[in-house]
Amino acid sequence: MVYSQPYWLRKTPTIGTFIVDDQQLIGLAENPPAFPIEATLDIAGQEIRYLIDTFFRRVDPIAGEVHELLAVTPPVFANLPSSAFVFPDEKARPITVEITSSTAAVQGSARLDAPAGWQVTPKSVPVDLKVPNEKMFAEFSVTPPGRAGDGTLRAVVSTGGKEFSFSREQIAYPHIGVHILMPAAEARVVRAEIRKTGQQIGYLPGAGDEIPQCLQQIGYSVKVLEPGDVTPENLARFDAVVLGIRAYNTQNRIADLQRKLLDYVQAGGVVVAQYNTTADLKTKDIGPYPLEISRDRVTDETAEVRILAPDHPVLNTPNKITAEDFKGWVQERGLYFPNKWDPRWTAILSSNDPGEKPMDGGLLVAKAGKGYFVYTGYSWFRQLPAGVPGAYRLFANLVSLRSAE
Repeated sequence: MVYSQPYWLRKTPTIGTFIVDDQQLIGLAENPPAFPIEATLDIAGQEIRYLIDTFFRRVDPIAGEVHELLAVTPPVFANLPSSAFVFPDEKARPITVEITSSTAAVQGSARLDAPAGWQVTPKSVPVDLKVPNEKMFAEFSVTPPGRAGDGTLRAVVSTGGKEFSFSREQIAYPHIGVHILMPAAEARVVRAEIRKTGQQIGYLPGAGDEIPQCLQQIGYSVKVLEPGDVTPENLARFDAVVLGIRAYNTQNRIADLQRKLLDYVQAGGVVVAQYNTTADLKTKDIGPYPLEISRDRVTDETAEVRILAPDHPVLNTPNKITAEDFKGWVQERGLYFPNKWDPRWTAILSSNDPGEKPMDGGLLVAKAGKGYFVYTGYSWFRQLPAGVPGAYRLFANLVSLRSAE
């Protein structure tokens, strides 16, 4: 049976290319109707035939009558809470799988299939969903191997003598309607040697990223901050404060907040500011010393990364960073790198796309008072959710700068 997954997503794509076996589908904006009705009109003895799609009709108390496309789905879905799980040591971690019935009751069992060398307990969990769209949560403990490596963790539900391994993602907007995606119920698991110091991280949101959840994966406690939480008393509790992507574009009070953050740095704290765009900056005074953001970027995720300051603490404590840590990156190296900065900033890394000039502003570190301010255009918001080990190791060094000396 062919489920209502968009035809270009039925097979895992390669980099920049979707795989479609049925050439007649290529170019269609959406799948052909799952349950088409053929209508025939007889006009002056001439028959005209065309297909009508079928819809589910419901009444919304606000939107009124709503039509939704019918979807052919498996009987059960299994959703993992993350697309990647990073294990910095050999300790076991609980992983919860959300199990959801589709259109009928489901009885059976759920399990996690792990790569060789990884251990999962229990072997399976009973599944008993009595009505459509009922949910339950299956709890497992996953133990990584002692050596570094990665692989795929797969959630499988057995019911009615068959096995199903689909997750469910719903996209719903008034202008495009409701669409159901059914990617494989899989996640990447990574065992890497990631050392860290400190424990408490403050996170000031920007336009939205998954950095807090990623830092929690390697053992940090992360507190998401509202602007009113940025006070000297609160900041003093943190080993580092991370600013979300485009915080200087989206936080209306960032100029005032930065004054408090710089006082925190002077007293010995660490602030890590991620990339911002050149448009709509709420303040151009970023960090303790002048710098200018540009539109410079490195789009080739395999571009060489050259180390400019090999003896700097950020490359040595608590993880020794080498060229190996820049392998396996996804989508890009970074974006909106500064192209001018005060000499009190130290440029740590350099990279560039083939045929372009070196760009040295992707990771700048400044000592100010007793602490450090970091400005970085490297795309941590892509690398950490993808489970890139080297990106985790270097980011752990950024937030560990307080204890680097």
